[in-house]
Amino acid sequence: MPRPLRPSERRFVFAISDAIAATLAVVLAMWTWSITVGLPFSPTFVQARLWWFVAVPIWTVTLVPTRHASAAFDLRAIADGLLHAGGALLVAYLAAYFSLGAETLPRLMALYVLWNAVWLTLGGRLILLWTLTRNPFAHRPLVVGDGEPLRAALESVRATNGAVLSVPFPKDGARAGDTIDRAAQRLGATEVIVATTGAVSSDVVGQLLKCQEAGIDVVAFPQWFEHTFRRVPVRHVDDHWMLTQLFAGAGPLDASPLAKLVLDVGAALVLLPVGAILGALASMAILIESGRPVFYSQTRLGRAGRRFRLTKFRTMRQDAEADGAQWSPEDDPRITRVGRVLRRTHIDELPNVWAVFRGDMSMVGPRPERPEFLEVLERDVPLYRARLTVAPGLTGWAQVNTEYGDSVDDTVRKLEYDLYYVRHRSLSFDLAILARTVGRMLGWKGR
Repeated sequence: MPRPLRPSERRFVFAISDAIAATLAVVLAMWTWSITVGLPFSPTFVQARLWWFVAVPIWTVTLVPTRHASAAFDLRAIADGLLHAGGALLVAYLAAYFSLGAETLPRLMALYVLWNAVWLTLGGRLILLWTLTRNPFAHRPLVVGDGEPLRAALESVRATNGAVLSVPFPKDGARAGDTIDRAAQRLGATEVIVATTGAVSSDVVGQLLKCQEAGIDVVAFPQWFEHTFRRVPVRHVDDHWMLTQLFAGAGPLDASPLAKLVLDVGAALVLLPVGAILGALASMAILIESGRPVFYSQTRLGRAGRRFRLTKFRTMRQDAEADGAQWSPEDDPRITRVGRVLRRTHIDELPNVWAVFRGDMSMVGPRPERPEFLEVLERDVPLYRARLTVAPGLTGWAQVNTEYGDSVDDTVRKLEYDLYYVRHRSLSFDLAILARTVGRMLGWKGR
């Protein structure tokens, strides 16, 4: 009997759909172009142009954010994702055009691929949305709890599922009326999400066990949130979570320091040739627009709070912090025109490759924080210092999922992603984040 898909399974299904759509888009584009130029569409024709299928991983990786629970059922989020994926393909085409020549990938062929990919991907997503929101695949979550955790859980579940069932914790056990297990079966719930403060009574535990016996999944709200959104709800975890979850680390999946070092140095070496070319162009652009200095240096916090100097290409006016350290808001007037391009493409971060070689930073990890903000953030953001348990990164899980934060609330959201990375870090996770970073660079999604 089919059952509702778990978030990880749903993301996998969406990824397969996107990859199939992109592959078909290239094949159909080849067929259409062969007719246009009067060449036979044959295995030899396809084999001679296999590198055109590079569009498939670019398209699939760039669309990763649209598979998260908060975006997968939002048509506007999907449309925005398709727009950025199209931008990534355009940048890749221009790179091929100027480096390999126009005959390598004709403009008409590139247009065919993009047109086909958009409509095939959208069609596949609409089919999946229709299928996964109907029985037997539709989720029918039942949220039980009290107080602020119950409100937060209802808000989070509605953001991913639309419809949600809810009952308060029964008082004085079964004598209060419906028990949780009876309510779950009567309402046809597929899972029970427990959202409460403190411990629950043995009577409630017994009712939850009966739900499990009936084949209804039972999960605590923090764990449901973490698995669904792939970030930790820092405002809804307690000291017990710190002891049983955070301090446990990444477990057997965590890479050894030597393996992490090899990945960091290897990735940095791969980045050096491209970085040297882009860095030279960035330096000239900065000098032409606003003169010296080309670089901007700041003190940042590394692992265990150790201070180090971070150097980036200057993206703001020379007097940007005349009044002291401050966050950069959206559309910050201090950012120069060249600086805006460098931030959009993340080219401004390239000088930090040297910090990776020095060992102050890793290729993947939380964004290094400025010491001027640490005291305020430690006071206002729960568990903020936990991100200092790993080395800061040139890119990271928070960086590929959020924009630059300019408030405490933005910092909380980034910390949720950082803690998820701390708990689930591994070499495969690092490689996936690096691939996502390339997609963001091609899609101009920095800030």
